[in-house]
Amino acid sequence: MSDYFPYDVFLSHSSKDKTVVREIASGLRDAGLKVWFDEWEIKPGDSIPSKVEQGLEDSRTLVLCMSENAFGSDWALLESNTFRFRDPLNKERRFLPLKLDDTPPKGSLAQFLYLDWRNPDTLARLVESCRRQGEIDSEPTAEIPLVRAISLGHTDTVRSAAFSQDGKNIVSASEDNTVRIWDASTGKCSKVL
Repeated sequence: MSDYFPYDVFLSHSSKDKTVVREIASGLRDAGLKVWFDEWEIKPGDSIPSKVEQGLEDSRTLVLCMSENAFGSDWALLESNTFRFRDPLNKERRFLPLKLDDTPPKGSLAQFLYLDWRNPDTLARLVESCRRQGEIDSEPTAEIPLVRAISLGHTDTVRSAAFSQDGKNIVSASEDNTVRIWDASTGKCSKVL
């Protein structure tokens, strides 16, 4: 499995908690994290289970928003979706329980230290916990240039990338056995070989 994930954070939550989770998602995004939030990622006509599964697979950190609403929904599905993140052998992923109300953690979740959204410093702590180890949390300076990152869409390690002579296209080659051609100005893939 590659150490590259298109999303820093996947927000697992009950639809009944949408208002508060929307605030959490916006706070994480404003802090520079790439957030998988269902309202932003699932479009009309999409298969919801398929999009959720892909979002989980593409995310490095799972934030499980715990509440009476979450524990009152399909608990077995909720818990099964967290397993790949709770596996201690899976060092590439992180699991963060986030308590939204007074409901105590249920079942196996009771063993995990959680953050409580109702505390004033929780957003800062959540952002810090969701960042990759060693990521810089500061404003860009002359020593740290601001760059535009694009997702390369590959499913395995990218081994090479190069600009075309005119600088309008980028080609990337991956161990997923694909070569992709990109429009450098938009970041959109124009061809997969």
